[in-house]
Amino acid sequence: MDEIFRNGGTRKVLMDEKKKLIYAVEDDEGIGELYQGALEDDYDVRIFPDGAGFLTAFSENKPDLVILDIMLPDMDGYSILVKIREKDERLPVVIVSAKGDELSLVKGLNKGADDYIVKPFSILELRARIKTALRRVSGTVRKVSGFDIDGNTYTVRYDGKELGLTLKEFNLFRTLASKAGVTLTRESLLSDVWGMDYEGETRTLDMHVASLRDKIHKAGGGDCIVTVRGVGYRFEQ
Repeated sequence: MDEIFRNGGTRKVLMDEKKKLIYAVEDDEGIGELYQGALEDDYDVRIFPDGAGFLTAFSENKPDLVILDIMLPDMDGYSILVKIREKDERLPVVIVSAKGDELSLVKGLNKGADDYIVKPFSILELRARIKTALRRVSGTVRKVSGFDIDGNTYTVRYDGKELGLTLKEFNLFRTLASKAGVTLTRESLLSDVWGMDYEGETRTLDMHVASLRDKIHKAGGGDCIVTVRGVGYRFEQ
């Protein structure tokens, strides 16, 4: 297939330029059309008005990212998120919902969402957050202080032992390790790893750090994540 430029020239469009596949679970036809129009230039977007149709398609062909509404006609988005995580812990999921209260946001993140956007939203914000979520799960192997961080398989190994991290734990570890020796605030970690502007409790972050430390210790990695009281955390080499 050729791509035509304004000057009349062409170039071959290679098969490896295939667009990433996004499934959007949204029962509002207008918002579904908005997703399609805003994203179709860069992504292959498929809209599902209910959870059942999405789950059927998901079982047959996994996408690269899921946009998920909470209030749906046949089941709530939290239930769908749980089913996604039962099959794939690392697939990026972005919740987009009119439920903007703190409890709904925390519930979505605790159940495994990578980001939470409140309706109404801007197209620029949506595109930026999708790009960020996809970027978090891409990359190559990087070595830091005896740890092998593989951005392709989302795994971390220490001395050959895999830590068995969840996607959130992997992204948290990679964020800390990428800035070894630098103290990162709780606010910046929540923004970088959860993709949100921090407001409220830090318990979600602290719980993930505790779990991450436990897995590092079991692999023999020592005390590489240091708590800086009143500020945040630091990765020590």
